[in-house]
Amino acid sequence: MRVITFLALATISSVAQDHGIFVKGSAWSTVTQGHQFAEGMAFDSAGNLVFTDVPRKQLFRVDAKTGKKTLLDGETGATNGIAVGPGGTLYGCAGGDRKIYAWDMTTWKRSTVAEGPHSNDIAVRKDGTIFFTDPQTQSVWRVTAGERKLEKAAALEWNPNGITLSRDHETLYVAEFFSGNIHGFAIAADNSLGKDTIAFKLETPADNKGHLDGMMIHHDGRVLSGTKLGLQVAPPADDKAPQGKSVVVPIPDNLPRCNYVRISPDHKWLYAAHAKAILRRELDPAFARP
Repeated sequence: MRVITFLALATISSVAQDHGIFVKGSAWSTVTQGHQFAEGMAFDSAGNLVFTDVPRKQLFRVDAKTGKKTLLDGETGATNGIAVGPGGTLYGCAGGDRKIYAWDMTTWKRSTVAEGPHSNDIAVRKDGTIFFTDPQTQSVWRVTAGERKLEKAAALEWNPNGITLSRDHETLYVAEFFSGNIHGFAIAADNSLGKDTIAFKLETPADNKGHLDGMMIHHDGRVLSGTKLGLQVAPPADDKAPQGKSVVVPIPDNLPRCNYVRISPDHKWLYAAHAKAILRRELDPAFARP
């Protein structure tokens, strides 16, 4: 591991609306910048942010208290999406190496879990089963817990990208990149996937290409997703609740599209990746906590 820099959080100049999501009067702050494509985000047991810079093949940690940024791995195989699994192991989609890697989050030693398909984003169930997206073959793959057998979980007719699980880990959600649709698949007891349904519908530009990317499910059932229009918070497609339609939080200061979204373990901050930089903004406690 190598300490790269200490980065004081810089406030982004524009103060956007709170959207019922953020503390009133709050602004975006820069957590880290100068990246080629900052992407997958996760948190360790101490609440520190871990993220990748895909083309530079780097994995970083940002200390939650000091903002100190440390390079954990400089040869990640162009790892994109990452997720923490049972026992505190970090898993990642090394699309360049065509492997799924696992990192011990104490020693940061890397090992190979599966190899063969291209991979983009990843989700890990409580039982250790891994699901990941493969846009090149329009597939979702599954890696079984224990014996680590690689299996095709779903053959699709659209390009998958972001992937996440419901709060109870009983439904797998997959983002259709060139659309406004997030698909849902019920997960059976044997980890096979059920029928493809439209679970969420997000706002899109005029060309209908939403560029739906890294996402997560909020405690109230809404989805938070990075998109071409910015961060979006959307209720389920069949929801008649007063939450209404998707809330779009515009991209600040002409940064690239929002490509990954996470809420910190203490429920205080929302982190948004915008390729060149990762930002964060303080959440309204009424929105953040169950």
